[in-house]
Amino acid sequence: MRLSKAIPRLRFERRRLYAQSKVCPPEMRREYRERAEAIGTVLGYIKKNRRKNSEER
Repeated sequence: MRLSKAIPRLRFERRRLYAQSKVCPPEMRREYRERAEAIGTVLGYIKKNRRKNSEER
């Protein structure tokens, strides 16, 4: 999958997980929040490396 298509999908999924963590039962909250944070970390890594690679070219 191309990054230009994957990034918006990951952003949507991150927002969905954060929203679900607010309405789900307490025992599931932590799992949803941790998944959302992990997706956010991946998005940050992609953003940083895309910027670095575009400067090298």
